[in-house]
Amino acid sequence: MDNDNEQRGDSRLDGRYLRLWLWLSVAAAVIGAVMLYPIGTGLLNTLFVLIKIAMVSGLLLMLLKKTMTGYKVWAVASACAVVMTVFKWHLAGHGSPIFVLALITDVAMPLVAYALLRKAKLA
Repeated sequence: MDNDNEQRGDSRLDGRYLRLWLWLSVAAAVIGAVMLYPIGTGLLNTLFVLIKIAMVSGLLLMLLKKTMTGYKVWAVASACAVVMTVFKWHLAGHGSPIFVLALITDVAMPLVAYALLRKAKLA
């Protein structure tokens, strides 16, 4: 019985870490949007804004509605954001630490969130 209580306590703790991670992810998505915008062309700029809106929307669905649909939206939008960052890098014609940081963030944030979801037994 004590083991069950410890496991539930761990789940709640992981849930707090998960919520914190998701709020940090919202901040990272917004900061990334500000730092990388504009991408270069009108179409790419529009796609970039839509992708960032999808990222934040997915995160807010997870945080406020507690739905895994939000994770799926966020993960797909993050994958699209990686592609957009590669476009930005190509159009810029040179590398930048911001591009590398954006790529790492767009891959790592959803992966860590998924690990936290699994640990909290929410996924």
